[in-house]
Amino acid sequence: MAQIQKEMKNSLHTDKEQGRGRRVLVAEDNKNVQAVLSAALSSMGFEVSLAGDGIEALTYFLESSFDLVLTDLQMPLMDGSIVASFIKERSPNTPVILLTGAGRETLWNKVRSGCIDSIISKPFKLDDFKKAIQGALGAK
Repeated sequence: MAQIQKEMKNSLHTDKEQGRGRRVLVAEDNKNVQAVLSAALSSMGFEVSLAGDGIEALTYFLESSFDLVLTDLQMPLMDGSIVASFIKERSPNTPVILLTGAGRETLWNKVRSGCIDSIISKPFKLDDFKKAIQGALGAK
């Protein structure tokens, strides 16, 4: 996480136009990771809503519209793959990116379910994070 914060401080170029007018829902139970993700997405011009667990994320999703959802895999109350399934059932065109530190076997099973558009493995580099966001939204 310190590496990501350092990259954010050292980043000389951000693409605020990419996120302008777009909303992102972040479901992550770790407050420090929430802060880093929120800062990175805000620097890209996105409006960010933060949820601390899967149930809170689904509540936000039902109350509003989002252009992108980032969800941690392992969270209290409801895991990120269930969040992703719920979102894809109701809004199949909303990209869902899974954030995880889980191993490859677990990830392969989640991707095969068809509910995940992309995976960002923790820890991640800021450039890789931005590319994943751009890739997920590029098709929209």
